[in-house]
Amino acid sequence: MSAVIGFAGYSGSGKTTLIEQVIALLVSWGVKVSLIKHAHHHFDVDVPGKDSWRHRQAGATEVMVASDQRWALMHELRGAPEPSLDALLERLSPCDLVIVEGFKKDTIPKLEVWRREQGSPRLNADDPWIIALVTDEQQPGLLPCLDINDPEAVAHFIVRRFDLAVSQHRRASLAVKVRYFARLREALECDSETVQLDSAATVSDLAIKLRARGNTWAEALSDQRTLKVAVNQELVTFDTVLHNEDEVAFFPPVTGG
Repeated sequence: MSAVIGFAGYSGSGKTTLIEQVIALLVSWGVKVSLIKHAHHHFDVDVPGKDSWRHRQAGATEVMVASDQRWALMHELRGAPEPSLDALLERLSPCDLVIVEGFKKDTIPKLEVWRREQGSPRLNADDPWIIALVTDEQQPGLLPCLDINDPEAVAHFIVRRFDLAVSQHRRASLAVKVRYFARLREALECDSETVQLDSAATVSDLAIKLRARGNTWAEALSDQRTLKVAVNQELVTFDTVLHNEDEVAFFPPVTGG
C-alpha cells in the first residue's frame, strides 16, 4: 500500500512550489510519487472545442485520451457526489508515495505549510493528523518545525517518517542539531532545531544556509569574526567540517565588565 502524506495550508502559503521541489528531490532519489490535488469546482483539464471536450458536452460520463506519451481519463460526475479521498486513492496506480494537496480536513498525516508574512491563521492546532509545521518562522509547541525554504529537509522528513526506500546514488547528507544562545536566541526567536546539510559541509556552509532565510537571520549571523561557535561543546572555527548528528552552538561574544 502506498504511503500518503498531505500538504495543507491556506492559498498563497507556497504549498504548490514546495510540493514541486519535494517531488523533484524524491524522484531523483528513486521514489515513485503520485499526487492528488483538490481544485476549484470549475476546473477543467480539457480545451473547449477539442474532440474530447465535444464528446463530454454531448453527455459522455468518461472520456479517455491516450497517446504514446501519456493518457488521461476525464470523469463527469453528472450530479453524483464528489468522491472521497479514499475513493480517489483507489483509482491511482501503485506507487511509493501519494502526495495530497488540499483535503486538509481528511484523516491523513499532514504537513501544515504556513508563512508569517501571509497573515493567515494557523490551521487547527488540535488536529492530531498534522505531524509537522513547514514554515518561515519557528513556532513554539510540540510539532517539529521544518524550514519552508529547505525542501531537501522536508523530503528527508517524509523519507524518514514513512521509511521509504531511496537510491544509494542520491547525494549524501547529514543532520546537525543547532542551538542558539543569548542575544541570538532572542533575535531569532528559536532555541534549537535540526538542519539538513550536504555531506562534508562546514560550519561556514551551515551559517550561509541559515543566513539565506531572510534579513533577521542574515543580520544575526553576519559577522563571523565575532560570532562564537562550538561543535559538541568545543570551540571551533568556521572551517570546521561537520558530521552527522553533531551539535552546533552559536552564541555572541560576552560583553561588559
